[in-house]
Amino acid sequence: MTLLARLFVLVLLAVLPAIGIQVHGVLKFRAEREAEVAAQAERMLSLVEGEQSRIVDSARLMVTAVTEASFLRSGDTARCQEYLDRLAQRSADYRTASVAGGDGRVLCSGDPSSIGVSLAGQPHFRRAMAEDRFVIGEWTPGRSGETGGELPMAAPFYDDAGKPAGVVTLSLDVSWLTANFAARPLPDNATLTVADRAGTILVKLPGGVAQSGERLPEAHLRLLRGTADGVTTLDGLDGVPRVTAFSPAAVGVPDLFVSVGIDQRTAMGAADRATRDGLMMSLVGFLVAAAAAWIGGTLFIRRPVDALVRAARDWSAGETSARANLPDRSSEIGQLGRAFDAMADTVEARAAALRQSERHTRAVLDALPAFIGVLTPDGVVAQINHAAAEAAALPLKDIVGRPFDSICWLSFDEDGRARLRAAVASAAAGTADRFDADIRVAGGRTLSVDVGLTPMFDQQGRVTHLIASGIDITERKRTEEALRVAEERFRTGLRNSGVVVFNQDRELRYTWAHAAMLGRSPEAMLGRTDHDLFERAEDADRTTALKRRVLETGEGARAEISIRSQGEDRFFDLTVDPLRVGDRVEGVTCAAVDVTARKQAEADLSRAREEADRANEAKSRFLAAASHDLRQPVQSLYLFAAALADRLQGHPGLPMLESMRQGLDSLKTLLDGLLDMSRLESGKIAVAPTDVRLNQLLGRLVVEYGPRAAQKGLELRAIPTRAWVRTDPAHLERILRNLVENALRYTQTGRILLGCRRTAAGVRVEVWDSGVGIPADRLEDIFEEFTQLGEPNERGLGLGLAIVQRLSRLLGHRVTVRSTEGKGSVFAVELPRVVLGGAPRAAARPAIAHPAATRSGGTAAAAASLALRSVANDGATKGVVLVIDDEAIILLGLKAMLEGWGYDVLTAKSGDQALERLRADGRRPQIVLADYQLQQGRTGPEALVAVQGMVGKDVPGIILTGDTAPERLREAERNGFQILHKPVYPNDLRRMMASAGAA
Repeated sequence: MTLLARLFVLVLLAVLPAIGIQVHGVLKFRAEREAEVAAQAERMLSLVEGEQSRIVDSARLMVTAVTEASFLRSGDTARCQEYLDRLAQRSADYRTASVAGGDGRVLCSGDPSSIGVSLAGQPHFRRAMAEDRFVIGEWTPGRSGETGGELPMAAPFYDDAGKPAGVVTLSLDVSWLTANFAARPLPDNATLTVADRAGTILVKLPGGVAQSGERLPEAHLRLLRGTADGVTTLDGLDGVPRVTAFSPAAVGVPDLFVSVGIDQRTAMGAADRATRDGLMMSLVGFLVAAAAAWIGGTLFIRRPVDALVRAARDWSAGETSARANLPDRSSEIGQLGRAFDAMADTVEARAAALRQSERHTRAVLDALPAFIGVLTPDGVVAQINHAAAEAAALPLKDIVGRPFDSICWLSFDEDGRARLRAAVASAAAGTADRFDADIRVAGGRTLSVDVGLTPMFDQQGRVTHLIASGIDITERKRTEEALRVAEERFRTGLRNSGVVVFNQDRELRYTWAHAAMLGRSPEAMLGRTDHDLFERAEDADRTTALKRRVLETGEGARAEISIRSQGEDRFFDLTVDPLRVGDRVEGVTCAAVDVTARKQAEADLSRAREEADRANEAKSRFLAAASHDLRQPVQSLYLFAAALADRLQGHPGLPMLESMRQGLDSLKTLLDGLLDMSRLESGKIAVAPTDVRLNQLLGRLVVEYGPRAAQKGLELRAIPTRAWVRTDPAHLERILRNLVENALRYTQTGRILLGCRRTAAGVRVEVWDSGVGIPADRLEDIFEEFTQLGEPNERGLGLGLAIVQRLSRLLGHRVTVRSTEGKGSVFAVELPRVVLGGAPRAAARPAIAHPAATRSGGTAAAAASLALRSVANDGATKGVVLVIDDEAIILLGLKAMLEGWGYDVLTAKSGDQALERLRADGRRPQIVLADYQLQQGRTGPEALVAVQGMVGKDVPGIILTGDTAPERLREAERNGFQILHKPVYPNDLRRMMASAGAA
């Protein structure tokens, strides 16, 4: 093949990928368009399936609710009929709901005309009884005068023995189903088909060719009977080829076939045109490239190459003066010609340089202090350096050409000569050899020499010559001997120290040990690893990991390790240091001290401590479980007591109810203390420090505890302050609440004062009272759990100050107390002060005091009057309150209490149910109360957000929760909700509802 032809083929090969890419791009565009159409069909199918699933799930929930009704188990057909009549009025989307007995006879029905009719022959009745599950039946014609037909669904119900006793059926209006899908318009040229498991069409959009009740064509029936969804291309019901995404009855929505089709010709028209145009452009480009390659190759390649080939042939024939001398030196071929000319010049220059390099190499070898010689493979000396010739004290001609092992200047003894001959033979066979020997050189000196024989190979792997070397190691031998003596002395010292010292290389093999360890002699340890020596693999894993870390980081480490030896655990204090050679870590040096006796003593002490800790943890778990489980029933008692109080106004039993409420208040206080103590002991309380303005916190405490102080005839007030501190606001408020409650509990007359003092380190918040005081010998005891002064039955469990102490330690705040028995006490919390440079601060408020508490004649009546003023009056109609809680007993209690206060109450067990109730009722609630933890992992804040999204964000919300973690408070504040902790005081709830605007 000529050069021009090859060039043409080369250009052709270069152009073909571009053409291929063009063709591939066109085909890829078509494939992507097909995939896009298929994906669009699948997305539409997914949306339709989602809507269908929602409808079926709604029907399933309705049927399941009926199957769980108590009147089915009791056989009360009258209640059943009443329930189904109400259901028929509220569920316009469904035509008929019926209950049939095990024999198929309809017992009760939303269509009274169906009572007594037998369903035993209906497929959905038989399948529900046989398969013992919710099923979707087959299309049935509608009653006279109704169009579209019905889609029956059924689920079995059970008797008291758990056996199927009959079936609850529900008929879905197919016309409504069609209208529901028609309300969601399809894209142009798209169709939707829904059929039952028997292939009867339920929905066909857009309408026209096929209607509800007709049977699917055979091609669609094959898809219906399939076991996997997918996308295919087939003629639609209107005969138009369509890209169809389908979901068989066996997958997707059970017992229903769903397909979505897109007109293939309309969707792929642009892609077909682009494919045709792209292929035509590719053909034209190929022809133009071929013509350009042929013409350009002749003019610019073939002629210059012929000239270059002629010059190369002349140069190869020995005419080193031959040059290409191409006139065009700017093109690639011209540069190749210039490179050829330069190559000829370079070859001649390198030949001269090679001769000069050989002279330099000879000079270097002669300057080396080592003995160097070049031997033939049979051991004859071919060349030696100057040092070797001087040591032999022989002329060069008497050395070169003689056998290496017979030269007299290499004065080996007989054993040395035998070793030398073996080394030469080994090197001649292709294996390098090396050994130490003593030789006698000129002048009678004896040297220790490191002798080496190294073979050199040609390209075929044959030995061409041997390099013999001899390095003077006399000084190294002397140093090794000195080190050996020093090592013996070192071993003797270590042997009497009680410490085992050893070295390991980078693979952690023992290279040296001064004494026995774990019953093994130093010799038995050499060359082995910890995994070879230790009885337990996990012991070796721990020590190996420690030593590997030292090897990798180059930093020493120390740890106490446990090693199983001879049936017992031995403990060692192990120190590991890197063993360096120059700048490289070549291993580790370890020192191990047996500390088994000390560890045994520590283990005995640790076991005793663990037993005490387990007892303490068991107590904490018990307290936490007991307090949590009691919160819900206590809450329900609060709610029913509040509802009962509204109904017993003026009744002789009202004082007894008030005593029960006081007992519930005490029980709530005890539960709060138990839960807080258990959370503190478990270490599950987190700290989130921030800047806190003390004036607002103290004011809030005065407003909250003012009524209680007024009931006892006490004055409660706070001194205004501008101080800001750095702390966790929730935990600090809990500390101050406990201190205020403690002051209220132990103060019978006088006053309680809250105030702040600046200190050198920050701010000290103080709580003063004029109570009974604390004996000097009990100032430390009062912070212990279950410690109290006075009569225990009147004071609670004695956990309030213990919680204060533990929370202050958690926050890093110091708590102090000083007291005079009979005069009162002062509790103080020391906090770090925050200086807000240039930041705007609110003006200091005047002294904060509850109105009923500042008057000397304050009484319980005054406090009650204040409470009445803080809420709206109990008019006949106060508006609607929405209550969300997943526990029925709590819903009933809240409903009874709120209705007693004059509210209309809507109840729901979930956020979704709440939205349904609001839609059905049509009124806008004044406020929403929600439990935090709802069913299925949902939360109250989520439900409140959904309700506000429906009725407006200005509707306030209150979260009721038994979780006292600060995270709950922060979550509520973040969403703009208020929070109350269970058990909830009815008065607290009433005040919070009033403050939120639900008067």
